[in-house]
Amino acid sequence: MGDLLYNFTQWLYGTPLNQFAQSMSESALSLWIVERFWAIPIMQVTHILGIAFSFAAVLMLNMRVFNLAGHATLAETSARYTKILWWALAVVILSGVAMLFGDTVRNLLNSIFWIKMGLVVTAILFAIGFARSLRRQTSSGDIVVVSGGTKATAIFLVVLWCVIMLCGRWIAYAPS
Repeated sequence: MGDLLYNFTQWLYGTPLNQFAQSMSESALSLWIVERFWAIPIMQVTHILGIAFSFAAVLMLNMRVFNLAGHATLAETSARYTKILWWALAVVILSGVAMLFGDTVRNLLNSIFWIKMGLVVTAILFAIGFARSLRRQTSSGDIVVVSGGTKATAIFLVVLWCVIMLCGRWIAYAPS
């Protein structure tokens, strides 16, 4: 696996993405971010808090799907936590793009970064489908009736977000 990631990273260095990353790292915004010792830590904290809020929203939806928490219907729970999820994801995306300017070359030419971005797109698409399916679920009294596919998607989303967080941490240690 290490050779595959290394080869992918070396391939990235040979693409036009390398020239783009180099020019982006010399932009005024990138230089401004790098020159401010406080800018990158603030962006990182903001990014981590956004991740925490988005993951907490997914966990709360899952707890309701498995009838482990809450008393509202799945549609009400979905409406409440989906708003939090989307706002948190907006913060994550904005802070992630801002952090990209802090170390453009290392990130854009990093195989783990691109794996993470693919997983993020996948997670967002699954989250959209998951939220829609929760709005369609019915409940009878206090018992929530949830399909097996919805439960499987709920588990898959938690695992997927954990892998995304692992990739985010792994970016610093990936071959370059």
